[in-house]
Amino acid sequence: MPELKLLEQQTAYEMVTRPERLKEVAHALSGEPILGVDVEATGLDPHTAQVLLVQVSTPDRAFVFDARILDLSPLSSLFSDENILKLAQNAKFDYGMIKAQLGMEVKNIFDTMLAERVLTMGVSRDNSLRSLSRKYLDVELSKETRETFYNHTRAFSKRQIEYAAKDVLVLFPIREKQESQLKKEGLWEVAQLEFALVPVVAEMELRGFLIDVAKWRGVIEEYRKKAAEVSQKIQAELRPYSRHTQTDLFGNQVDVVNLNSPSQVLEAFRRVGLDLPSTGEGILSQYDHPLAKLMLEHRGYEKITTAFGENLLSKINPKTGRVHPDYMQIGADTGRFACSNPNLQQIPTESLFRDCFIASPGYKLVIADYSQIELRIMADLSGDPVFVKAFKDDVDLHALTASQMFNIPLKEISKEKRFQAKSINFGLMYGRGARSLGVQLGVTEEEAIKLLNKYFSQYKRVKNWLDQVSKDAVKLGFSQTMSGRKRYFQKVSTGDPGSERMVAYIERQGKNTPIQGTSADMTKYGLVYVWNRFKKEGLDATPIHTVHDEIVCEVKEDQAQKAVKILEEEMARAGERFLKNVPVKVDGVVSDIWEH
Repeated sequence: MPELKLLEQQTAYEMVTRPERLKEVAHALSGEPILGVDVEATGLDPHTAQVLLVQVSTPDRAFVFDARILDLSPLSSLFSDENILKLAQNAKFDYGMIKAQLGMEVKNIFDTMLAERVLTMGVSRDNSLRSLSRKYLDVELSKETRETFYNHTRAFSKRQIEYAAKDVLVLFPIREKQESQLKKEGLWEVAQLEFALVPVVAEMELRGFLIDVAKWRGVIEEYRKKAAEVSQKIQAELRPYSRHTQTDLFGNQVDVVNLNSPSQVLEAFRRVGLDLPSTGEGILSQYDHPLAKLMLEHRGYEKITTAFGENLLSKINPKTGRVHPDYMQIGADTGRFACSNPNLQQIPTESLFRDCFIASPGYKLVIADYSQIELRIMADLSGDPVFVKAFKDDVDLHALTASQMFNIPLKEISKEKRFQAKSINFGLMYGRGARSLGVQLGVTEEEAIKLLNKYFSQYKRVKNWLDQVSKDAVKLGFSQTMSGRKRYFQKVSTGDPGSERMVAYIERQGKNTPIQGTSADMTKYGLVYVWNRFKKEGLDATPIHTVHDEIVCEVKEDQAQKAVKILEEEMARAGERFLKNVPVKVDGVVSDIWEH
C-alpha cells in the first residue's frame, strides 16, 4: 500500500542509549500536552519479564529508550504528570510493566484499544493496533516483529527499533479519529471512565490474590470423593440393565458406562426407560427422574474438579506465590468485567471454596457488594411505584412480589413461593420467557405464563418499560445504559433467514443491557472512587478482585476498619451517581478470608 510505504519513509525516531541524552529528551518532552507510550518486553508477565525498550513519542517523533542499559528514572515525572495525556494501546500491559519493573506510575491515560471497544461493543472484537491502523489510517502494520522481542538478549536490529517507533507514532492519528467518534456518539464519558479504570485494574492484577493451597487441595479432594460416590450410585442403577461384563479378572465390579461419553449415557438411560434427546444440563434438569438428578449432581462435582482443582494452583506465580488473573475491563458486551487465567469470577460462592482465598500476613480482606443492585436499577429505570416503594421501605421484594402474585399475607409467604417470585424478578432482567421459567420452577409452560401474567398485573410499569426497551433495541440498533454506554446490534431485515430468531435475541439483550450494563458502570466508578480515596487517605490498601457487583480489597490490618468505611461510602457514591429514585445499599465486611 502507498500509505505504508510513506509511513516507512517518514518514520522519525531516535534510539537513545546515553544517560545524558535521556535527561535532555525527558526535559524537552515535559512541555508536551500528549505523549505516546509503549513498552517492549521479553514476555507478558510483569513479575518475571524484563523491559527491553520504552518508547515515548510526540506526534511526529519517537524516542526509543534502551531499558537494558539506561536508568529510566528521568521518565518518571513524565509518566506521573497528570497534565500530560499518555496514549497507549492496551495501556494495562504498559502500566503493569512500567510499575513492576521500573517502579513508576502512569497517570492520565487514553487507551486506543479500550476506546475502540467502547465504540464497537456488540459488533466487533478486533481491537488490535494492526486492525485500528488499517481502519483509521489505511495502513498495514506487521506484527511479526513483536514476537522477536520474546526472550530477546542480543542487540536490537533496525527493524525492531523501527517497529517500536511506529507502534507509538500511529497512536496519535488513531486517537484523534476515535475521540471525534466517541464525542459524536455520546460515548466520551464512558470512555473516560474506562481510561480512569486502567491503573486500578493494572494494580489489581499486579497485587494478585493469595490462596491457602493446603485447604484448596482438601476441598477439591472432597469433591472428587463426592463425584466418585455419585458415579457409583449411577453405575449401580444401570448395572442390572447392562449387556456387558460386570466384573474384571479379579472379580471386582467394573463401570458399565463411561459417564463422560454422551452416547453411552444416552444408550444406558434408554434401557431404563429414560429417553433423552441429549445429556445437556438444560435437558437433564427438565426430567424428574433419579438418574437425571444424579447425573446433574455428578456433572457439578466433575465441573469443579476439572475446571479448577490443580489447574488453579498451576496459575500461582512462582515469584509472588499468588494468582494474578487477567481482567478484561470490557469483557462482555454489556460492559461487565471478564476474568481469565485463572477465572476467579467462576469460583463457586459457597464458603467452602471462597474460604481458601485469604489475606496476606499482617493484612485483612475488605469486601463489599451492592445489595440487589440489578433489581434496584430496574426499579429506577421503570419507575414502577410498587418496586420503588419496596426499596424505600426496605421490604423483602421477593416476598412482597409473592404476596401480591398469590394473594397471601406477607408474613405467610413460604420459601417455595418466594423462590418462584425471585426467579421471575431476576429472570425478566435476562429476557427469559415462559418456557425457560417453567423449566426452572418445575411447572408447565402454561402455568409459567399464568405466573408471568400475575406478575405483570402487579408491576405494570415494569412490563411497559421492558416492552419499550426491547422494541427500541430492534428499532435503533443499540441498547443503552444509564451512563450512555451503547451495545450495538446487527440490523435485521424482515424476511432474512433467521430474522425472527435474531429479533428475539435483540429483544432479550435490549432488556438486559440497560440493567446489567448500568450495574457494571456503577462497579467501575466504585473501583475508581475507592482507589483514589485510598491514595488520598494514604492507606496501604488495594482492590485485588471484582465480581460484577462486588469489590475485594487487601488492606493493612490496622487500617481495615477505616478502609471498609471508605469502600462502603465510595461504592454508594458511585451508585447514587445513577439511582435517583431508590436507595443504594452497600454491605461491607472485614475478614481474613473471601467472605460473601
